[in-house]
Amino acid sequence: MKHSNRLRITSYHINRTGEASLPFLFWYMQEIAWEHAHELGFGFDHLRQDRLFWVLARLHVKLKRRPRWTETISLDTWSRGTDGFFAYRDFQFLDSSQQEIITATSSWLVLDLDNKRIQRLRQLKNFPEYKESILGANPEKVESAATEDDPVFKPVHFNDVDINQHINSGRYLERIDNDYTAEFQYKHDLKEISVNFIKEGMPQDLLAVRKQLLSSREHLCSVIRQSDGADLIRARLIWEERTNQGLGDAPMQ
Repeated sequence: MKHSNRLRITSYHINRTGEASLPFLFWYMQEIAWEHAHELGFGFDHLRQDRLFWVLARLHVKLKRRPRWTETISLDTWSRGTDGFFAYRDFQFLDSSQQEIITATSSWLVLDLDNKRIQRLRQLKNFPEYKESILGANPEKVESAATEDDPVFKPVHFNDVDINQHINSGRYLERIDNDYTAEFQYKHDLKEISVNFIKEGMPQDLLAVRKQLLSSREHLCSVIRQSDGADLIRARLIWEERTNQGLGDAPMQ
């Protein structure tokens, strides 16, 4: 069963190029996932009754293009069931002509609120059966970024923290996105991103982005914590040079 939303790309959802920003694309997916889980009887409030909660473990996104300011799009999502521990969910963004512009697949875990232990999902009654992904594979494992550059650590802000009192997953992507210069972003399109969410970030943490260039197109990024040097998330990004600059793809003169 699919769950669908129609979305209009507003001025506060876009970046300097006039396209939907990476964090907001993530938050669209996060929000519709919560909505559909609630419809299926496995939402935040349902799990909270048993002292359980959802966490996003991995995400893989492929982008043909990003939606632009004022554009109206559709976002579909559906559960792909579980293999026992992971719950899988796919997403599809469609333009007004019903042409696919973004596809994604994700894997989620259910944790015990008190001891943070992973719970087996087969214990949830009527949970959907496992199905293959729209991308043909489940989200991949991402390696840690390696670099000799000294990290620049920055504090966690009030609005970075969600209702579970840890850093919202989209805020990590925001830090990675902001680590790229405006010049790079004007000249490149993000075509693919794979993310592994490794550890919880807390309000008192100091965080930095570590970046490794595997090639001009393929980059690894890790968001690391100062106190123990741990990777909180790892991401693999595939970029493509823009062949031309359309309206809104360059700074205004």
